[in-house]
Amino acid sequence: MRREAKGLKSERRGFSLPAKVSAFLPVLTVLVALILLGYPLALLFGLPLALRDMRDLRKWEKATVTAQPPQRLNGTTLTFKNPAEDGVLVRDNIPVDTPYTVSGDTVTLQAEPSTPLVTWGETPTPVSETIYRYDGDLPDPPTLYVGGTLAVGGATPVAETPDDVRVSFAFSGATGPILLDDEVLSAGADYTVQGDTITFAEAPSFGGELRRVSGDYAVLNDDTVVFAAPPSGEVRVAESVVRLAERLSGEADGTNQRFTLLQTPVVETEPYDVYVDDTPLPSDDERPEERVDGERATFTFGSDEGIVTVEGVPQTEGETYTRDGSVVTFTEPPARNAQLRGYPGAFVTDFQTGEVMLARAPPAGATVWTDAYTVYAQPGCGGDVIACFLALPQHPVPFPHWIAARIGPFFNKFPLNDERNIVRAVLYTAAGTLSALGLGAAVGTLLAVLFVTVRPLERALLPWLVASQTVPIIALVPVLLLVLGNVGITIQTSLLPTALIGAYIAFFPVVVGTVKGLRSVDPLALDLMKSYAATPTQLFTKVRFPAAVPFLFTSLKLAAAAALVGALVAETESNNRRGLGFQILGQVQSGNVADVWILLLISALLGIGLVALVGLLQRVIAPWERS
Repeated sequence: MRREAKGLKSERRGFSLPAKVSAFLPVLTVLVALILLGYPLALLFGLPLALRDMRDLRKWEKATVTAQPPQRLNGTTLTFKNPAEDGVLVRDNIPVDTPYTVSGDTVTLQAEPSTPLVTWGETPTPVSETIYRYDGDLPDPPTLYVGGTLAVGGATPVAETPDDVRVSFAFSGATGPILLDDEVLSAGADYTVQGDTITFAEAPSFGGELRRVSGDYAVLNDDTVVFAAPPSGEVRVAESVVRLAERLSGEADGTNQRFTLLQTPVVETEPYDVYVDDTPLPSDDERPEERVDGERATFTFGSDEGIVTVEGVPQTEGETYTRDGSVVTFTEPPARNAQLRGYPGAFVTDFQTGEVMLARAPPAGATVWTDAYTVYAQPGCGGDVIACFLALPQHPVPFPHWIAARIGPFFNKFPLNDERNIVRAVLYTAAGTLSALGLGAAVGTLLAVLFVTVRPLERALLPWLVASQTVPIIALVPVLLLVLGNVGITIQTSLLPTALIGAYIAFFPVVVGTVKGLRSVDPLALDLMKSYAATPTQLFTKVRFPAAVPFLFTSLKLAAAAALVGALVAETESNNRRGLGFQILGQVQSGNVADVWILLLISALLGIGLVALVGLLQRVIAPWERS
């Protein structure tokens, strides 16, 4: 039986972890748990901000809905990008009355139109392989075809304004030639390319228009275009071409005045063009000649007809007002300074739904269409909440691996001989905290001994010590800094404010803990020492101090953490550039959240290290306390 038990014991011992690993296992478990907890916390704090950005229309990308030219021309067969079956073919803002069918991206006219679908201009003259010049001014915007296929124009402006000094610029997403004002720069001679970065041989002139071709071509000036690559076919300019426009939703029955744009929400501040057949309806607003003073009911507008709105709400003619030509009379005067407007053509009554009210009901069978209007296309941060979360400029709680990725660059940001170096800041704050802890421990221990020795002194001073800890440290620090500054101490570089504030916070737990320890002596031990005629000094060194050691070092561990907090507050308030406190404040003001978290972790590790140092000191001074 003994052998079996011994074998079982050996087997269990074989599966046991080493003692050092077992000692650190709880700490590692908590560390892993905190790291894993960081991910849901990052989502918990970041997703509401992402949703806010998604819902904020001011941060959305805008897109202009326009009548689009065909991608390809092939007689009566036209190719468009995602053509609508109920669209309107127009040319020169006049609907083409020829019926058509839609199949995929192809629009097929049922008969030959009465007018040509396209009017070609003069053929551009090639100046080089990629530069073409037109005889006359190009249409605005130009419609270019290369070998019968529509060419897409586009140029990306540089984000940084040329200042006659900078030579490197970044062009995101553009790969074509570089344009500076009306000049096409030469690759190799004028600039070199490295990824998205362009480095110029000479700095571009101050305020110059610096662009890079991002589409098939870009307009250089009134009569010249620059292609991203040599065109693969004949380059032709369409002076006029049939376009596919959007038909507004709504029944044109001779009485209906309300129609709906297909894409929403509509941008309120941008113009929009609405047509009834070939008649454009003005969308500009008119203001009354008279001032809205809250008493006047009659106002004069510029047009004899139109929609009248008060604070953006359309009014009903015959109910809330009457019209006599351009003169409008309200049944009740509008409120003082109310926004009173007239719209002689069309008015968007609801920008969210795209509802448009026409000043006059179009005749039955009329075509109501739009040539251009602007909508909020999508959130600028991305298409979904996760994309917007990842696009946040700063995350309140970054993902742990984001913080880890910043540690290396953060520590290497400044050399060791620079006072902004993080290692120097840690050592500086550690020195200030140790000074504060030493001073606080000395004062606290001395007061504890006095309180135990002289009981009336404790009753007189202890309430004031308690009251001292209720004073807000944030209010005490400026007073101390003012006093130290008046006596000639340079508070921006001195450790004295750090030591004093840290000691002020640290001494109290030392007083309370040490008093408790000195009074925790077994009365029998005191009686025994007195029976041996022990002196008060012998009582203290042989009985009271050994009994107080556990309480003293427990208090010192609390005091170490408190001293660190006081040191960081003092460094922040005194603008001491050498410490961690100032570094934290600087990163907070700069909005570098990941760096702030790194500094918080460093501060936490520093606090753990100081507490461990107190524990090591306890092992040296009181080895009998080891368990």
